[in-house]
Amino acid sequence: MTPLILRPAPQGEALAAQLRQAGYTPIVCPLFTQVAGTDLARLPTQLARSPLLIAVSAAAVDHASHWLATHGLAWPNTPVFAVGAATAARWQAAGCSPVWPDDERSEGLAALPGLQPLAGQRVLILRGEPGREWLADTLRARGAEVEYCQCYQRQWLPYDGDALFLSWRTAGVDSVILTSGDILHHWLSLLPAPARAWAQQLDYVVPSHRVAELVVSAGLPAPRVANGASHDALCQALGEKD
Repeated sequence: MTPLILRPAPQGEALAAQLRQAGYTPIVCPLFTQVAGTDLARLPTQLARSPLLIAVSAAAVDHASHWLATHGLAWPNTPVFAVGAATAARWQAAGCSPVWPDDERSEGLAALPGLQPLAGQRVLILRGEPGREWLADTLRARGAEVEYCQCYQRQWLPYDGDALFLSWRTAGVDSVILTSGDILHHWLSLLPAPARAWAQQLDYVVPSHRVAELVVSAGLPAPRVANGASHDALCQALGEKD
C-alpha cells in the first residue's frame, strides 16, 4: 500500500518512518511549512493572567515551548488541556501533565470535568491559524474569559499540480492521509481536472468525524476515521483499510 502523506515536516516524515516499519511505501508531500506566530511575543503576559491553558494542536505546543525556551522561560505550574493524545504528548515532552479526552474533538475536550464551572476564569487557547470557534464560544457561554495565542501560521508551498498528480499516479499512490480540512481543500485545489476521477478511487484516512464529513462533502469516498491524529492511530486506521 502506498499512502500519500500531506503533513508538514517533521510530522510527515515521522509518520512515514512508522509506516515503512509496518511495511508500507509512503509518499511524503508536505503542502505547507509552519513558521512562528506573531502572537508569541504576548505569550508571557497571557500566561501570567490565564490559570487554564488549552492546546488544540501539537504544533501549537511545540512552537510555544520553543519560543519560551529561547527566551529563558518555562511553562507555569497550571492546569493544561489537550484536544487529543498527539497534542498531549507534546505537552508531556515540555514537562507538563495534560488532561485530554477519549473523544479527540473540541466536543470531547469541552466535556472534560475540569472545563465545566468556568465563571470568571481566564482561559488561554493555543492554536495555529484561526478556524472553528465552537470551543471558545462554548467556554464563554460557561462564563469563561477566553483569549487566543496564535503560535504558528502556515505558509503554503508553491507546487505544480499537474506534475504532482503525474508523480503520485506513477508511484502508485492508493490512499491519502488527510489530517485537517485545510489540507483537504488545498490538496483538491492542486489537483488538475483529470485527477478527480483518480481521487475517487483512493482510500482516505482522517483523524476525526468532522474531517470525515468534509471529505464526503467534497465528493470523495467515505474515509476511515482514526482514533485521533497520533501516528499510532493513523497507522492503525490505515491498516484497517487493507
